[in-house]
Amino acid sequence: MSGNRVASIAVLLTVLALAACSTVPSVRYDYDAKASISNYHSFVWEQAETDATVSGAAFNNPINEQRLRDAVQNELASRGIQLAAQGTTADSYVTIAIGTRQAVGRDDRSRIRFGFGFGTWRPGFGSSVFITDDDWYNYREGRITLDLYDAATRKAIWHATVEQDLTYLTKENAEKRINAIVTAMFAKFPAAGAAQPAK
Repeated sequence: MSGNRVASIAVLLTVLALAACSTVPSVRYDYDAKASISNYHSFVWEQAETDATVSGAAFNNPINEQRLRDAVQNELASRGIQLAAQGTTADSYVTIAIGTRQAVGRDDRSRIRFGFGFGTWRPGFGSSVFITDDDWYNYREGRITLDLYDAATRKAIWHATVEQDLTYLTKENAEKRINAIVTAMFAKFPAAGAAQPAK
């Protein structure tokens, strides 16, 4: 891959990262339609099981993880699900995960070739064709995942995930972005007594 190509890709990824920080994150949801959120009033934190392909502690900022925990705790508290006091039994538990991994993307470049010629039967002049040159490259893919489980059955109740790499976000920028992400994650959290997220 040429130096110009590497530089172009680096600039593109930087622009995309900045754009992602300024837009409302796209959240994917799932839930147990048989569960009612009104049954849950307290929770505890549990460690999420992570995929082996997700980066380890060297790429994660523990302060950002704490910011994520604080934001999630505030959202749950506003919905009547409080962090259980130490030594008490909670009726639900929550896991969060922040991770990155190497992914593969494709750089599509369109080139135009011009030509001319004269035909034996139909004289003509001028033509252009579009040729797509595909090139593959590696990049870092980030993800934040939040899950709520029933403590007694250990069945998943609600799931939300966002594609976001927090690796290079710190201080106020990280806090603002994390708060925006968590707010978006809870936008369709089930209302009390509902068996599915609000529309």
